[in-house]
Formats: sequence, structure tokens, C-alpha cells
Amino acid sequence: MKNDSKTTDIGDFYEILGVARNSSEQEIKNAYRKLALTYHPDRNPGNEQSQEQFKKISIAYSVLSDPNKRRQYDVSGPSMAMNDFEGLDISELGGVGRFFGAMFTKLGIPIPTQIGPKVLAQARDLSRTNAANNSHQAKPLEPGVVVAASVNNQEANFYSFLMTPEFQQHGVLIRCKSPAMSKFKLVLFDQEGAVRHIRESQKKKKLTSAELFFVPFQRINLSEFIPIRCFEIVFLWIKSKLRFYMEDKDTPLPFHYLDTLETQGANVMELQPGQHILCVYGDNFLRMVNYEITFLPLNSYASSVVEKINALEPVLASKKLEMQEFQKEYMDLKRKWEAAKERLKLEEEEISGCLKTREKAYDELCDVCSKPYQQSQAVASKTGLPALLSLVLFVRRLQFPRMVGVVPEMTDLAAKARECIAAARMCASGSAVAHYALEGMW
Repeated sequence: MKNDSKTTDIGDFYEILGVARNSSEQEIKNAYRKLALTYHPDRNPGNEQSQEQFKKISIAYSVLSDPNKRRQYDVSGPSMAMNDFEGLDISELGGVGRFFGAMFTKLGIPIPTQIGPKVLAQARDLSRTNAANNSHQAKPLEPGVVVAASVNNQEANFYSFLMTPEFQQHGVLIRCKSPAMSKFKLVLFDQEGAVRHIRESQKKKKLTSAELFFVPFQRINLSEFIPIRCFEIVFLWIKSKLRFYMEDKDTPLPFHYLDTLETQGANVMELQPGQHILCVYGDNFLRMVNYEITFLPLNSYASSVVEKINALEPVLASKKLEMQEFQKEYMDLKRKWEAAKERLKLEEEEISGCLKTREKAYDELCDVCSKPYQQSQAVASKTGLPALLSLVLFVRRLQFPRMVGVVPEMTDLAAKARECIAAARMCASGSAVAHYALEGMW
């Protein structure tokens, strides 16, 4: 795929434009125009620093002014290529592409998708002053009333709700959930029909849900935890490449539980009294989305729960910072532990080798020291024992007991034979064979 030459390793886009993360599209546009006039190359000829700043401003605005790119930036942060902020346009996919998209979504791999231009045009149409005459109508949401509905893929159902001064004082929340585990977007538009907030559905235990909070207290926003870390997979039949997350095997998962935690200030004043428009956008690849949506103003009954949330969320915010520091300490200790294990392995191999060499050396020492004695015994066994046995056989043939009395001349021969036998017996070093042979002879 052709890679965009524009890189985004330039810092935080919101800081570059000098706007808050919850700024409206119009506020972002106004900030861009002001900065563009200040740093435009025509106003600063020959000033390379101004030209570089103008490029950064243009890149930041090109992302934050587009609702799809802005949402992707808010979720994943800066990327090295501008096209990494472009979600997948499901309308461009064929049947095979939709099937694999649904399969990956089922496996828990988040695939960023775009809101179709048709839906954005409908939102602008609904925001007109003569909305009553528009072909697209927004269904009103009454406080506390659950509305069950369904929407097709890449289409939207529009709703309106009335923000009163009383609601603004205590705050409101809008919750959309799908017991069918469908994938959808909850989108809030500003008065001009531009996208103001997008919330992706997140998987819970038995459903998927998305919430919009406008409350008078600070809270944290925590996106869905996905126990996988960054990798790229190529869809030749879909689009080029999509950025996903893959398991980080080097770092334990608890260090990533709070990765997506962001502190959000009190934002109830964003919604001025009057009518506001939102939609539920079907984000499934194959089937329609079944959901329930509710508009809930906060009231006095919620005060105890709000206190509990206000006590708990700062703990999580500080815990994120603690875990970031602890991760550095943990990884440092882990590297030392891995080095210690490697050293232990090498030491074990070296010690085992030394012990084997030592044992072999001692065996060799015994062999060397016993060689002279082994040679003497070999000579004795080779000359003494066979000679002794031959002599025994010879003497037995002489039949000394019978011949000595008959032939007196043999007496001296017998005496000499006995002397030879005694000498041979000594040479045989007490051989059991020779001893028994001699005993048998005599």
C-alpha cells in the first residue's frame, strides 16, 4: 500500500491546536484558523520555524476535524502514517471481507470502522432549523424510558432529548446496550450536525454497551481492555493493512489494565438547555444490531452512588501512575532475574563439566598407577601357571610313588621335581588351579 509521507510524531494534536480533548468541531475549526493565520508561510517568508509549525497545525487539524480519524486518534494515539487514522469503510467490502471482519471481531480483535457519509449528511440535515420538514426524523427520548429497536449495518437510528436547567444541574447519562452482543457506535452531534462525541460499544459479561456521561463532577473514562498488543495483518481482499493489538508476552497483563484510563473533567455544561441529537450506528459486519437505549437524568437518589464513584475513581487514576513506575521496576528486576538464570545455567554447565573431568582424571590416575603391577601379573600368569601345569602333568606321568622304590636312580629326579614344583607354586602366587593340581598330584 502506498504510505502517506506525512508523519505524526509531532506531539499531542490537541495541544498543538490549543484545544481541550472534548472540544467541538467548531471550536477545533476556529482554533485552526487562528493559528493558520499566525504561522502561514506567506506571513512569515523565510522563517523555517513558522513553516514547520504550520505543517504540524495542518496535520493536527486534518485528523481532529474528521470524526472517524479523531476517534481513531483518541483510541490509539499518534501514528506514523496519516492513513492509520482512517477506519475501515465496510460498504467497500465484499462478502468474504465482511465474513472475515465478523470473525476477527468475534475473536475480540478491534477493527476500526468509519461512519458512512450518508449518516453524517442525515445528521446535518436534522440539525437545520426547519427539522420538522426534513425527511429524517429523530425519535424523542423520554427520561427513564427504555427504547428497544434494531438498525441495519452502516445505518443509523436518530434520537433527540431535551436538556433542561434541572438536568444540567445534576447531570445526565445516555446508555445503549445490546444483549445480542452487537457492535455499534453511540454518536452525539453538535448544533451544526457535526460529530461531537463517539462511544464504541464495549463487551461486558453478557452484553455490549456504550455510555455518554455529562455530569458536574470529574470522572475517568476507561475503554475496553483488550489483552493483546500492536501487530499488523494484511487483508489483500479488504484494504491494505489494519492496525490491531497483540499480546505483549514480556509484560504481565495487570500492567495494561489501566492503559486506556483518561481523566475527564466535569462536562455537564457542554450540553446547553435545548434539544440535542444523537444516533445509534450499526457497526456489525453481517447482521443487524438489536439494542436498547435509555436517557437517564441523575437525581438525589444517585448521590450515594456518586460519592462512591468519586471515592473510587481517583484511586484508579493514581494507581495507573503507580503501575507505570512499578512496571519499570518490575521489568528491571525481570531483566536481572533473566540474567541471573542465564548465569546459573552457565555455572551449572561449567561445574558439571569440571566434576566430570575430575572424575575422569581420578580414574586415569588409578589406571596409570596400576599399570606396572598389571604388567608383572601378566608375565607371571603367562610363564608361571602354564609351566606349573606342564610340570604337574610331567610328574604325574612319572608316577613317582611307584617308580622310586623300583628304580633307585629316579630318587634324585623325584627330589628335583619336587623342588621345581615348589618354585613353580611360588611363581603362580598361590594360584588356586595350581594348588589343587599339585595337591591332586601328591
